[in-house]
Amino acid sequence: MSRRTEQVSSLLCAEINQILLKDFEAPLGTLISVSQVEVSPDLKNATAYVSIIPSNHIGSGLEKIKRFGPHVQKIIGGQLKMRSTPKITWQLDERDLKYSAIDEALNS
Repeated sequence: MSRRTEQVSSLLCAEINQILLKDFEAPLGTLISVSQVEVSPDLKNATAYVSIIPSNHIGSGLEKIKRFGPHVQKIIGGQLKMRSTPKITWQLDERDLKYSAIDEALNS
């Protein structure tokens, strides 16, 4: 990953999380955040990895954030000083699920 893509990834992650804090209403009792953003080398596409707690709200939380995605895209497009804003797709960050499974296995 080049320095430029790393910078854009970090900036997008911070900006998206700020937008989520300010404008997004997660389902009741759910915490949703973006754990990381991966940007393509040409900076045209970005994948935002979403962490959703508790795990039994993953379906509803992911669906809601995907519906909220165009709003995020619009805000980011207006805030960032880039030739073109990367198109953001949303993906569940499955690391939390793996850590939970490992923790559960170790504790049983």
